[in-house]
Amino acid sequence: MNEQKICFITCVNDMEVYEECLMYLNSLEIPDGYQVENIYIEDANCITKAYNEAMKASDAKYKVYLHQDVFIINKNFIHDILSVFQKNDKIGMLGVIGAKTVPTSGIWRESNQKYGKTYAYQNEEMGMLSLNSIEKDFEYVKAIDGLIMVTQYDLPWREDIFDGWDFYDVSQGAEFLKRGYQIAIPKQNEPWCVHDVEIKKNVYKSVKYSTRFVKEYVNILFPLVSILIPAYNRPDFLEIGLKSIIAQTYPNIEIIICDDSTNDRVQEMLRPYLNKYKNIKYYNNGGPLGGNGLLNAEKCFNLASGEYINYLLDDDVFHPDKIATMLNYFIENHNVSLVTSYRQRIDELGNYLSDIPATTKIFEETRVVNGAVLGKLMLKNLLNVVGELSTVLFKKNDIEHICTYQGRQHRSSGDMAMWFELLMKGDAVYITDTLSYFRIHKDQNTHRMQLFGLVDAFYLIKDSYKNKVFIDDIIEYKECLLTWLKVTVFSIKLPSEIEYEKYSEIINKDLKDELIKQINCAIAIVLGAD
Repeated sequence: MNEQKICFITCVNDMEVYEECLMYLNSLEIPDGYQVENIYIEDANCITKAYNEAMKASDAKYKVYLHQDVFIINKNFIHDILSVFQKNDKIGMLGVIGAKTVPTSGIWRESNQKYGKTYAYQNEEMGMLSLNSIEKDFEYVKAIDGLIMVTQYDLPWREDIFDGWDFYDVSQGAEFLKRGYQIAIPKQNEPWCVHDVEIKKNVYKSVKYSTRFVKEYVNILFPLVSILIPAYNRPDFLEIGLKSIIAQTYPNIEIIICDDSTNDRVQEMLRPYLNKYKNIKYYNNGGPLGGNGLLNAEKCFNLASGEYINYLLDDDVFHPDKIATMLNYFIENHNVSLVTSYRQRIDELGNYLSDIPATTKIFEETRVVNGAVLGKLMLKNLLNVVGELSTVLFKKNDIEHICTYQGRQHRSSGDMAMWFELLMKGDAVYITDTLSYFRIHKDQNTHRMQLFGLVDAFYLIKDSYKNKVFIDDIIEYKECLLTWLKVTVFSIKLPSEIEYEKYSEIINKDLKDELIKQINCAIAIVLGAD
């Protein structure tokens, strides 16, 4: 390997354009003791194959892969790239534009964290494409544009996977990252080159190559997501939900199923899936662990290895793009602590049901919502607008104990308790697309859980005011308690279709005593002086 040699490599299908490219290359300042060679591959069918051939044909340590319509106007280009490489032997590749994040589509241009600059046509006019500015000597990124890619180490281009003209650049960047090297974009006071082509927002058209890229590099670029299913005696619904996880477009997923069932029907249903899919982990609890399913959900959480968590209750269903869509918001937004979406209510057969106040869209367009604002909205209206456990994606490290808020574990409103904990730590993203389906069916113990939910809701309000979280003053506290009183009085009326004996089973003495105590406390506070 000749450490004082630079090779410029280009795929060419228009010699007139390439000759102009060469004119600029021949005008570059060459450092003393260095030599330059130019290699072009004419009418190549596959860019990765062509780059591999040229790479092997040159003994130059430094190689510059550039499009035929790229004109390097920085005469000190060679000096500048050598300065970066020779000071940083861990930097394997340089570019002029790129991104610090790679979205789950694999298309770096969809990132919100793009850096660098170049001259290019935009809206049919030549001008400067200036992305986020670089303050230091360079900015580390995860992907660069293939218009110009400069390397100081030779790594094979993946012609075995990318045998066309898409994803050759971002895949090569991933190869460098996989080998432990870094990718950087140097600071350019003025753009180093002109790209004599129209810049498009999405230059990748191939879903095939996008899928290949994400599958090949998922463990390098994308985090593991744990889908947690606390199961209980519902094999038919569970199988529908499981299939919706298997169908996710995001591939780096583990599925953890903890089974509270009182029979072996769930285990038998899962047997062929466990044999086929190695990312499914099944744990039979030998019967209910207790806590009305809470301990089972907690066991799932403790077994999870993923950086991100999404529960799937065993009667709910995911949209195929749910995880990929939601994860992108975490990748692009550091201050986000939870991502949720509109969820569609469905019946036992999967038919759509009308919205209730809690499921009605709170926004018409997807947006980032301030955590404190959303938390206050939920408390003042006593509505779980964020959603049930199946709806939300969150970071595992942001939750110490599930279904807990301000140190208190909740029996029915455990999902809201977690959302409040998360909203204390950051913002929420509300996606208006339907990304999950919330099933309503006869086997749900909704009335009993609703009453437990009333007890939980009182503590959510009380603990928020006590710790001055979401509720700032006594007036807001009273407003929240008054709303709670109205909901509670309406909810504890004896349903006419339920016999007294059955109702007595639902309203046990401890629950009744606790509710009465809370009602008296709330009335005293609401009627008391400010």
